[in-house]
Amino acid sequence: MLEFDFDLNDLCSKTDEELVSLAKTDKAAASVILSRYSKLILIKSKIYANSDTDSEDLHQEGLMSLLKAINAYDPSMGAKFSTFAEKCVVNRMKTVSARMGRSCSEVNRIDEDEAADVLSVEETPESIFLYKEFLDELLGSIDSLLSDAELRAFRLCMSGMTYKQAAKKLGVTEKSVDNAMQRARRKIRALYKKRMEN
Repeated sequence: MLEFDFDLNDLCSKTDEELVSLAKTDKAAASVILSRYSKLILIKSKIYANSDTDSEDLHQEGLMSLLKAINAYDPSMGAKFSTFAEKCVVNRMKTVSARMGRSCSEVNRIDEDEAADVLSVEETPESIFLYKEFLDELLGSIDSLLSDAELRAFRLCMSGMTYKQAAKKLGVTEKSVDNAMQRARRKIRALYKKRMEN
């Protein structure tokens, strides 16, 4: 039986907005959000992907954009977190799809049975625990995984800054931030793929 070092029932009973507030300092709360939105990310990655490899890349990008959404969400703007998070995930996937040479009009249509299968998967303590493990591993290894420039750019961009804002803060060009983020994404994607293979 799995043992948790957090009160799963308490976290699962919270609204998304309450979890987001906690997730800024509590990895367990972030794990619950990742688990809740994993179905959305999976469906969207299948919609915007050309192949299984593209789907995996888009899934990883979706997870990263969800983490960014957690950090950037501002409830005073009037939007629900679910609306904000979906917009962040979809926009990122569209951007990545465009870089892969696809137009947004070329999105895949997944059939209703496939979508129903994905949506019927329940949020379980195990799935939350696995996301928490992945998040712990990612956050624990990011300092050693990324170079100093990549780490600084990654942290600023994940906190909600644009590349332009991060470039100004770091005193570098926007292209330097973009290059650092591309390298960081490749390294994080490799870590993610390795984790998913195990």
